[in-house]
Amino acid sequence: MGKIRMAFIGVGDMGSHHCIGFDLLDECEVRYICDMNEANVARTLAELANSKPVICTDYRELLDKEDLDAVVISVPNYKHREVAVAFLEAGKHVFLEKPVAHTLEDCDAIIEAAEKHERILQIGLVYRYSNLYRRMAKEVENGRLGDVKLMWCKEFRDPFPPTDWFYDKSKSGGAIVEKDCHHFDIFNWMIKANPVRVFASGGQHVMKQGQENLITNSYSHYPAKTISDTSIVDHAFITVDYDNGSKANLGLCMYLKPRNLMGEGLEIGLIGENGGQMVARNDKAIDIVGGADFTREHLDMDVTSDSIMGGHTGGQTQRIDFIKCITEGKQPFATGQVGRNALMIALAAEKSILEERYVYLDELSN
Repeated sequence: MGKIRMAFIGVGDMGSHHCIGFDLLDECEVRYICDMNEANVARTLAELANSKPVICTDYRELLDKEDLDAVVISVPNYKHREVAVAFLEAGKHVFLEKPVAHTLEDCDAIIEAAEKHERILQIGLVYRYSNLYRRMAKEVENGRLGDVKLMWCKEFRDPFPPTDWFYDKSKSGGAIVEKDCHHFDIFNWMIKANPVRVFASGGQHVMKQGQENLITNSYSHYPAKTISDTSIVDHAFITVDYDNGSKANLGLCMYLKPRNLMGEGLEIGLIGENGGQMVARNDKAIDIVGGADFTREHLDMDVTSDSIMGGHTGGQTQRIDFIKCITEGKQPFATGQVGRNALMIALAAEKSILEERYVYLDELSN
């Protein structure tokens, strides 16, 4: 098999990184870039070492291209179904940024199209490909803590990039759908059970609907912008109950300034039935404490070999695996169904905040 010929639909923050990362792989050729934002295209082209792609502004121009094997889709959530289904129906393999979609209906339509046309659909749940979280899963698999009974995630961070669609719940699905599908997936992965119900409390503390909100963001290239029409929560606490009795909790704050001032950043932890606990901090290190033999272990993880340019841990590994899935005909570790399972928790949390009650996940499917 020759090089996998690829197109990149959207080269903003995520899409640009994907384009640069795939360009570094010998098995790939970046054949097309599709984005209406000339600055995004120029920024991406400047970083490409090996490819000289054709540029277009409408993805529909690429649907009938015979010199195209796979696409990476990094467009706003509400566009996922339209774009992903079109390429799957055109017989192209699809790497789709998370979440799968902003609604369950759109999510199911994308998965159905991948199955019908027998194409690879990989979701950008990047933590599944991270050295750090794979090591965490390995410790769980090896029985270091017994069955996982409690999990938590603390994500106290700065706002989304200052781009309007992030702040429009009808387009993003809400802050919890857009951001925390990553973390709900880690809960599902480590606990190895089915989530049953969700209770969430959240609202707007700082970034409020109807007021002028000057949005700044530490990692995006987009300039600061005032957004007054913000329909997403800027904080929440979310509890998830599993069918094996395990429980998980996520705390979200989206208005921290400056970011990670105390150096704490993201924290994801778990406690097993033997009383031991394992905590991952800053996507960099794992501490394992207690349990049957009261051991204490600190693991400084390799967080460079699985990513590029200081990007998200697992970022490059997920790209390598996508190519392997295409060439070897195997299913990805982050399938559409894996993405759907994480999305279900996020949608239930958004609904729980709105309706001030427990939401059972089977309500959503029904």
